[in-house]
Amino acid sequence: MKKLLLVALFTTMVFSQYTDGNTVVTWSKYKWEPIGENPDISWMDRNADVATYQLARHKVSRQLMSSMMLTHFWTGESEDVAILGEFRNMKDATDYAGFNNIDDMAWRNADERSTALSNYNRHFQSYHEDVHILEHWKALEKKNTAALTGEETINNGNVVSVSIRYWKRMSEVEGGSGEDRLAMMKKYADEVVKQNPKIVSQKVLTHLWSGSIEGGVLPVFYITEYASLEDMAAAGNAALEDAAFGAENRGDYWKYFHDIWDNHTDLGIFKTFAPANK
Repeated sequence: MKKLLLVALFTTMVFSQYTDGNTVVTWSKYKWEPIGENPDISWMDRNADVATYQLARHKVSRQLMSSMMLTHFWTGESEDVAILGEFRNMKDATDYAGFNNIDDMAWRNADERSTALSNYNRHFQSYHEDVHILEHWKALEKKNTAALTGEETINNGNVVSVSIRYWKRMSEVEGGSGEDRLAMMKKYADEVVKQNPKIVSQKVLTHLWSGSIEGGVLPVFYITEYASLEDMAAAGNAALEDAAFGAENRGDYWKYFHDIWDNHTDLGIFKTFAPANK
């Protein structure tokens, strides 16, 4: 009985650690099999097999709220693949990771299921790495609402930048509070990010069960999607910030962050494969 009570207490604590209304995002890493080493696989095969597999699972998964596949562009190795999955809570994330029957639900026919899994798995090395478990600030999200054109491929997808800014310790912010910081973040998301036509989508994520917090400085991850590198370069927010906060009051927002030249991290620039996303 004591053990059961401890398990129940731990579970309650674990699944209530993030802010109400927020969700959980997992970042998992995989590796492509090199196409050049297999004459029986083409890029057209890869596009079709990956999209077919992911979309079939998306249709039946109740735990997975959204997902984004990121592939190599200007970051890491050409074989790198990342999948960001969004879940309501850690329990859903855990269930989706392995304690489920999603494949059985997606393909009721055993032969069709075997074929789909074989076609998908042939594109990947035997490699899996859990990189991050992050808290997703749902109220700050800008969603990609564009319809698929049917011309998307793994190599021509939208550009996604992943960067980290750092919140200051609240004791370092004059007149600052958690409530005001969230209000400023919400204002920035609504009146700057969501009004910027160059920004296709954006997620704002913070530390949950991965990475580190040093000296009370909290990392803030920005997953930002653009139609192209040119749009990313031209997506400056200065004019929108002035309109939202006033040129004299932009500091009301930026006072919560360390200066970008003093403390920021660029994790990379990726491509996303929209047909495999949810």
